[in-house]
Amino acid sequence: MADASERWQAQAEYDLGVAELLYRQSVYRYCVFFCHLALEKQLKAILIELTGDEDPPRTHDLIELAALIGIDLSAEYYDLMLGLSEQSVAARYPEDSVYLYNEERAASTLSQSKEVQEWLKSKIASSEEGATAS
Repeated sequence: MADASERWQAQAEYDLGVAELLYRQSVYRYCVFFCHLALEKQLKAILIELTGDEDPPRTHDLIELAALIGIDLSAEYYDLMLGLSEQSVAARYPEDSVYLYNEERAASTLSQSKEVQEWLKSKIASSEEGATAS
């Protein structure tokens, strides 16, 4: 299971790096979209660790994934994940996302996504420590 989880986690880190590059290039819409991808993949890595199922659910809903894991989200993290889930849909349809993205919003989303990803990575580390202690 560790290999599958590690692949998802590596892709999550890569996607957050892409979000950073997109932000620096003023491509705010896709910066936010890649923040969503990164957190989705990080959540799926945790789900693989917890369940042993190498094929996580094919959902893009971050709140649903967090619920499947049983993670208690702070109000701030919940709001971020809810917003990212909604924006990931809007990013696919140009008429819905013309005015959603600007530098300030992208900067805030990127910063919060980095914070949440680090927090989620600590969840994998603590689940691995619990497994080795058993």
